[in-house]
Amino acid sequence: MDVINILLVLLIVIFSVLGIYLIFVIKKLSTTIDTIEKDLIKLRGEITPLVEEISEITQSASSITKVVEEQVEFISSKVDWVKTKLNLSADSPKKSPHEHAHNLVSNLKAISKGITTFIKEAKT
Repeated sequence: MDVINILLVLLIVIFSVLGIYLIFVIKKLSTTIDTIEKDLIKLRGEITPLVEEISEITQSASSITKVVEEQVEFISSKVDWVKTKLNLSADSPKKSPHEHAHNLVSNLKAISKGITTFIKEAKT
């Protein structure tokens, strides 16, 4: 009986120590979770203005791209008008400055469409 009582007391002491250790671990875990929660709230407060600024920049870039597209279309129409007035042929073996200008306008138009597509995809 004495051995059983000694083992029983030993088990009670071990469980008591484990219980106290468990309390400390849970308290430390709770403190860590509170710290993480505070950090996440702080991070959210810092990210929100950044997201708003990025949204404003995207809207500005979109409006700038729209204006550039309108200007490119205007220039393209003027180049076409000049081409018809000067009766420039697209079949001529030597490229005229007008054709180079037309190619430039076409390339600028393609670039602006690419930028517009990129911005639209970036928004989504």
